[in-house]
Amino acid sequence: MKKEKYAKLFKAIVGRELTPQEFLQAKKNGFDPKQIKKIAGLTAENTDTVFKTAPEKQVPVSDKTVEKTSEKIENMTHVSPERIEGQESQPSKSETKKKIPTQLLIAIVAILVVAVGIFGFVKTRPVDVTKDIKVTFSGYDGYGHASYNSEKVYQVIAEKMAVKAGFSKVESHQLISMNSLSNYLTNVKYRSKATKLMKWTEGLKITFDAGSNLKNGDKVIFKIKPEKGTPLKAVDKTYTVKGLKKTKKVSASSLTKGKITFSGYNGNGSVKYDDNKFEIISDDVSGTLSNGDELEFEFTQDYIDTLLTEGKAVTDKTIEVKVFGLKDVNDISKVDTLYSKIPDLVKEDYKDKPAGEYGTYDLTYKIEPQKSFIKVSEDSYDDETRLSLVITYKIIKTQTWVKDDTWDNKKKGDVETKEIYTYFGYQNVKIYKDAVVLSDLSKTYGSTWSNYLDMDAVYADLEQSGYGDYQSKN
Repeated sequence: MKKEKYAKLFKAIVGRELTPQEFLQAKKNGFDPKQIKKIAGLTAENTDTVFKTAPEKQVPVSDKTVEKTSEKIENMTHVSPERIEGQESQPSKSETKKKIPTQLLIAIVAILVVAVGIFGFVKTRPVDVTKDIKVTFSGYDGYGHASYNSEKVYQVIAEKMAVKAGFSKVESHQLISMNSLSNYLTNVKYRSKATKLMKWTEGLKITFDAGSNLKNGDKVIFKIKPEKGTPLKAVDKTYTVKGLKKTKKVSASSLTKGKITFSGYNGNGSVKYDDNKFEIISDDVSGTLSNGDELEFEFTQDYIDTLLTEGKAVTDKTIEVKVFGLKDVNDISKVDTLYSKIPDLVKEDYKDKPAGEYGTYDLTYKIEPQKSFIKVSEDSYDDETRLSLVITYKIIKTQTWVKDDTWDNKKKGDVETKEIYTYFGYQNVKIYKDAVVLSDLSKTYGSTWSNYLDMDAVYADLEQSGYGDYQSKN
């Protein structure tokens, strides 16, 4: 027997510590537990005293167990007063039955010593939640991810650490949510326990290095790292990724079907798409599209990554989409009615003006309409379809002096002409049920602060603004 266990057993039987002389004698006997009574100088007369004292020194495994064990030991070790006084009377049959062999008594005490040691170990042993951790893998090979039952792990830690801090099991259930801990901090009865528990939980770190894009066979590490002094066992466990499914190839056309759409009218069509998923790589001519035009798109990297996490591998990164479904501008009713109002706008601004009583020259204008342009677009503000319609004009301005003009150094009969290039019309007119709304019209016209050099400059300006040619039905 080891000397430490022998010392504990000696104290349990004799009721005191070994003396140096007794220790040397025990060592000489190889720490034989059968020699304890002999080394201690015990006689049959004082055996009862020793074993009554020993149980009082034990740390109970449970109150009821210790009480019953103590009673049994007292009953088994009872010696009659007659024998202690040295009388020659023979013991009764009942007394003979109560006499227990020394070896059995030693064994009983040894069991109690071991039980006390086990109880002390369990009481001080840190909380271990390793068996409660369940790590799972989901997703697709190369794009999987790992997770663990965090709610269960935190619950077990909260309950068991609360017990370690001094709370009862019933109270620990109420502390599963750490939000309720503040209620105990204000209660004098629980304040020290709650403070201790708060300190343990605040310093607790649970990490899981399970990043994205996991593949079968990868290694991931789960860690629980408590602060020093926290009665929680650290965990550092490696898991092998397994069970991830294989990805499937999908065509680009199947992913874009119904996701890239067109609206508006032929020649003035617009394209709609989710720019989080698709990116146009051809010229963005939205607002001037016609049926049959082809646009080229590519998938964004974020969308490709998202698809991979869903088990879909795109066969092509780019795709061509043909414009279709645009209505004809001629299907819009009342456009010609709007068109017929435009000449009045020009005449209002370029009206002939005679010299009058104080003037020195007459002004006359020759208005020559040129090409017409139309634009149909969707307003991003109110998501309504709107139409802009203009007519380009060449205007010849003529000044004829009817009097001598010393200020301008002109004489009566002098004439000057100037060509003006511009456009007039209406912009952002609402379209409702394929008809122009002829109310609250907004006028538009060519720049007044800088003159266009020629008619081609007017055409270029309108085309750059998204206008296309328009042929009136009238």
